[in-house]
Amino acid sequence: MRLQTTIDKEEYQKYQISREKLLSMYRKMLLIRKFEEKIKELYLVKGVLMGPAHLYNGMEAISVGISEGLIDGDLVVSNHRGHGHALSLGIDPYSVMSEMFGNSEGLEKGLAGSMHVSIEPSKGALYSSAIVGSQVPIAVGAAYSLKYYGKHNLVVVFFGDGAVTTGSFLEGLAMGSFLKVPLFLVCEDNHYAEYTDINHTVGQSKISKIISSFGIPTVEVDGNDPLAVLKAFKMYEDAVRNWNGPVALHAYTYRFGGHSVTDSANYRSKEEVESWKQRDPILRFKERLLSEGIASEEELNKVNTEIENYINEISEKAAAVKPLDFNEVLKIAGDP
Repeated sequence: MRLQTTIDKEEYQKYQISREKLLSMYRKMLLIRKFEEKIKELYLVKGVLMGPAHLYNGMEAISVGISEGLIDGDLVVSNHRGHGHALSLGIDPYSVMSEMFGNSEGLEKGLAGSMHVSIEPSKGALYSSAIVGSQVPIAVGAAYSLKYYGKHNLVVVFFGDGAVTTGSFLEGLAMGSFLKVPLFLVCEDNHYAEYTDINHTVGQSKISKIISSFGIPTVEVDGNDPLAVLKAFKMYEDAVRNWNGPVALHAYTYRFGGHSVTDSANYRSKEEVESWKQRDPILRFKERLLSEGIASEEELNKVNTEIENYINEISEKAAAVKPLDFNEVLKIAGDP
């Protein structure tokens, strides 16, 4: 099923979209973008960060749209590209930045790193797995536990197009469909499974067919529009919460950078990248806020400045904190 519509101005009341919520969504997307740009600078320009990191630039609308539909008790299972998921859920940006530096004030005390940073149960961030596709059966188990204990909450699991052909993903779909668990499957289709164009693996048009073949309703949505994502979520939310089985959102988007922060992405043409940057979710949302009179250029520029200053502040603060003492690491790990 193709859902091409967004939440129109006339529908704001129906979906409880206030001016404050619209501005909050814009702020969240901009926070993610500025955070990721700073991470890239810290890796490639300043050379103070090491290890793998997979950025969320260009994909911000998906996690922000989903997070706006969640309620207390809902859970999220993330993946290796989880900075955006963490920030969308309201996890403290300083804790996330500190985790990137591997210091003792990081979200996981500097022991998890970038690919497992979206773990904070108090915010609903249940788990983050860097193994492609593996998060789906984990999410199925979490969703089944909610149903088992009679809770009308749900689990959201984020995965990329590259996960669709993995065994664990397909096994998870089979079990989740059979058990009718309260699960929202969100495919963040950024067109590339690491370095391979999706058309050279399963073909974009086939992802929805693969998922729906398990008896799971699958909605295709513009992943560069947070309101379209939120609307799709809201349309099927009650059915999922009432244990009618999983629903999947196939969100079309595009990562502006390479697979990881050190990937120059020379396998993509400049024309392709530029065409998607014309659909930048943040610029599109900004234009909407301006055209509908939700905010002025001056207000949005002020938000931009505030976030830039904040990101600079927390990165400098995190850089000054030492890593966890090795004896403390041993205590956490369980000194034999």
